[in-house]
Amino acid sequence: MLDQDETYNKKLAQRFCHIMNILDMTYVGFAEFTERDVSHIYGIVNQSRPFNDTFAEHIGKKLEIKGAKILNLNVTIPSSISKAEAVINFKRENKDNPEYFLHGKTDRSIDAFFSEILAKSDFLKIPRYLNEIESFIETEFQKIYIDDQLSKALRYAVIKKTLKSEKKPIKLKNGDFGKRLLDVYWVDNI
Repeated sequence: MLDQDETYNKKLAQRFCHIMNILDMTYVGFAEFTERDVSHIYGIVNQSRPFNDTFAEHIGKKLEIKGAKILNLNVTIPSSISKAEAVINFKRENKDNPEYFLHGKTDRSIDAFFSEILAKSDFLKIPRYLNEIESFIETEFQKIYIDDQLSKALRYAVIKKTLKSEKKPIKLKNGDFGKRLLDVYWVDNI
């Protein structure tokens, strides 16, 4: 039973990050929006604090959805939450505070996304090629990076030691491996 609880809590933490991503809010911004201390938000993401019914209901009221929907992993979080009146008002009132919004971090935006969201997901627990990461980000977060933004961000994450990297043979479309070597990236949680 403990493993099920751990898995559920981990998925809730990922869902929590997904909500912040839909809202384009950083941890600091979401803490301000939900009137909680930023350590509370970090605690939920790091799973050292429970994401309980009361907080889910509080968030749900602000996002104009039921708190139970937030906690139910079988229900997709609608992107329409970003159009909730409380969200629009918060963004209008705080538009000059780049600390609150992911897009406001300009050049750091990709780096913040990697360190605050992607590196904490299960996806990078095993080595992944650039095209796999690109596809995952587009599917899960509806983010598309142009030109070599993503590869530069991945290399920078390796320099910062957020990610690990090594060369592996290219994976061909038929599933075989070619001779050319490409970088693969993963999070080392040891």
